[in-house]
Order: sequence, then structure tokens, then C-alpha cells
Amino acid sequence: MAEYINGINPDIVKWARERSGYTTQGIATALGKDVSIVNGWESGERSLTYVQLETLADKYKRPIAIFFFPEPPEEPDIAENLALRSSDSEPLEPRIHILLRQAYARQLSLVELNFGANPSKQKIFRDLDARSADSATALAQETRTYLGISVGTQTGWNTATETLENWRYSIEEAGIFVFKEAFQDNSIDAFCLVHDEFPVIYLNNSRPAVRQIFSLFHELAHLLLGENDVTRRINQGNGGIENFCDQFAAEFLVPSDDLETRLTFSVYNDEVIEELANYYNVSRPVILIKLVNRGIYTQNNYWQKINQWTKEHERRMEKREDGNTPPSGGSYYNTLATYLGYRFMELAFGKYRQGHCSIEQLAEHLNVKVRHLPQLEDRLLRKALR
Repeated sequence: MAEYINGINPDIVKWARERSGYTTQGIATALGKDVSIVNGWESGERSLTYVQLETLADKYKRPIAIFFFPEPPEEPDIAENLALRSSDSEPLEPRIHILLRQAYARQLSLVELNFGANPSKQKIFRDLDARSADSATALAQETRTYLGISVGTQTGWNTATETLENWRYSIEEAGIFVFKEAFQDNSIDAFCLVHDEFPVIYLNNSRPAVRQIFSLFHELAHLLLGENDVTRRINQGNGGIENFCDQFAAEFLVPSDDLETRLTFSVYNDEVIEELANYYNVSRPVILIKLVNRGIYTQNNYWQKINQWTKEHERRMEKREDGNTPPSGGSYYNTLATYLGYRFMELAFGKYRQGHCSIEQLAEHLNVKVRHLPQLEDRLLRKALR
């Protein structure tokens, strides 16, 4: 018979659940337990076995030792702060809560690895200020000039994946670290966290590359506004700041003066929209935003198209899940390198090689096991040799 553990703080058990975005019913369902059992753990009326504690720690992504603390550790409740700011009352899934904590931990790692100072020569989040901009269009034009990438260079990139990689590199060169993750929540495209030295952007790697490109610049606009953000896939009817950030991203990726020279079509159907999207290496909704601004489409037309394409995408995803389209595989280490980003990996491994952190600390910064470090460094060296 399993032995129960003494010394667990029930207040910490409750705190860990709440900070992970689970309701008592939600975690009970995830564990296959009756909700009364979870309530008993959190009130102190029921004890936990080691296996149960280990399972909870894994679900909440917390070290086991924390459950024995006399009180919860100090850490910002980022999800709660976002909820208070947002007009969207829909709660975030537990996975997003965990990723927000991961992003905050990455910021702490960046502070530690860089002795508190951002090493980038350019710091776009300081040099440009969206709050003083006359309009989203003006800020987009200023940002493109700042990054120094012309429309001709952009349209010369061969694929959406290559385009995303190049935009990510340009943003990181300007002082903002960009991470990726499989959000396991298709309702969320991206999020960002502000910081005096190390603002970060997280992209949902499960979304198509063209969508990630738009999300990258939408989040950049939020950082230039100096605010945290979580962007949902469809924000129908949202105005204000979200509309500003959408307009910024659309204008940056498809400058109006360049687009004007290409609006020579008699009919703007799906084929034409796709042709323009492919030319600029953007998603079709970006072209739609520009056509609405130009008066070629109405706002109602826009949402009709978005809903149509969303349903088509969902049907394609259903076919994949049914096995009609085989899922693509990939190397664990290549995926991990993509998630972390080569700039962050280069920084972390560089500090380790300089003796500024131990191998255990390096693994902690990268959030991997020590045994995975050689293979991960191999991916970094291959990238450097290209």
C-alpha cells in the first residue's frame, strides 16, 4: 500500500493549481480523480502519496520541493495581469499559463547571462515609441527604415519559412528575443512580455509560417507600446490597441505605396488575394486588411472571408487527424533549436564556454537535460557553418 507524505503545504497545492490555470474540476478530470479528492488535498483534509505529488508537480510544471515551502514563492502572476488588462474574458488554457511562466524564466536567464544588460547594439523597444507615433502606418514605415530591409529584399526570399527566419533574425538583432513553442492551443497565435532590457516574443509554432510572420509584427507593435499581450487567432470586433497592432503589422509587411502599384486587377477573388500574398510572403488575411483599407473590401466581406478560410483550415486539420494526411515528423534537436532560437543558444553556450555558468546552469537556462546539450550544440555549430 502506498505511503502518504507528511509536510506538504496544502496552500501551496492550491496556489500551484491556480497559477497553472486549472480549475479544481479541470485538474480532477486531467488526473482521472473525483473533484472531492482535489478539494481534500487543497484543504489539508487528504494526504498525497509520492506518486500523486509527482503527478501534480508534472502537471503544474513545478519542482516537488516547492510543495513543502511554508508559503508560495514570489513571482508575478502574468496571466492574471493580462486578464485584467484584456477585454477578452475567455480564460487561458493551462498550457498558456505554463508558457507565460517559461517566458518569464527566459527573461531571468537573459538577465543572468548578460549581467543585466542587453548586448544588442540596436534596441528597437527603446529607440521607437509607438505611443508617440502619429499612426500605425507611420510607425510601420519608421520600423522598416529602422530594420533596414526593403520590400525588394523581402519579396526575394523564396519561401514563407525562409521569410519567417529572416524576420526573426532582424527582430533579434534589434534586441528582442523570439522563441517558439507548440502552444497546444490553436486559439492563441502568440504572446509577448515587456522588460526594461529583455522583452520577448513567443510564437505558436503549430501555426503556418505566414501566420507566424504576421503575429511576430503584431507582438512587436505591442512591445513598442510597452505592454504585455496574448493574441488570439480571431479577434472579431476588437478595436483599439488590437486594431492598431493589426494595422501596424499589415502596413509593415505590405507597404501601401508598394501595394498601390500592384492593384491592377479587375476582380479581387481568392486567386488574386493568394497571388498578392505569395508575392509579399504573407498570409491572405494581411492582404484582406489592406484591401479593406483601400475600400476594395468591406469589413463584413473581410470577416466572411476569414470565417470561410478558418472552416476550410479546420476541415483540412480534421482530415489529418483522421489519418488521411500523414503528419510530418522531425528531429527532436532540430525542433528544440527552432524553439529556442540560434541567437539565444549562441548566447547561452558562449557564456558556458567563457566559464560564466556551469553545465547544470546551462541546461537550466535552455530548459533541457544535461545529456541533451552535446546534440543541441551540434545543431548550433551546423548553423554557424552554413
